[in-house]
Amino acid sequence: MTPPPPGPGPYPISLDTTAFFLLVAVLILFLVMLWYLWVAYPHRKRGLEGYLDAVGIDICFILLGIGILTGLALYDPSGDLTSYALYRTILSGYWLAFAIPIVTVGSSVQARSRGSIRWFAPSIVIDILLFLAIFGYYFLNPG
Repeated sequence: MTPPPPGPGPYPISLDTTAFFLLVAVLILFLVMLWYLWVAYPHRKRGLEGYLDAVGIDICFILLGIGILTGLALYDPSGDLTSYALYRTILSGYWLAFAIPIVTVGSSVQARSRGSIRWFAPSIVIDILLFLAIFGYYFLNPG
């Protein structure tokens, strides 16, 4: 069974939640840390590279989550089951809690091995499968 595309429905999709505000707060914190590093240590290239290596994947996932949630809330404040499952998948935090470390490890192993151990692409595949599993759970158990 393939879920229908997101659309109007009976499930409330709101950005006025603690979980959404936490995502935005963490993104702001990462950006403040980057700004402070840039200002306090202007000529420390290795420090900046280290920071971007460590936080780059986190920022990408958080931006993706915020983008999907914002798009859903603007598109249909009352969504169908697909919209609601996407919404819950991201707001529950389970997907991000697993996805970020998995891709971070895959990326780090590949970078440190100078590409000889190719773990980045498989870590992305694992994250997609995790996303689908959590989405499927919320799609089949909306209550």
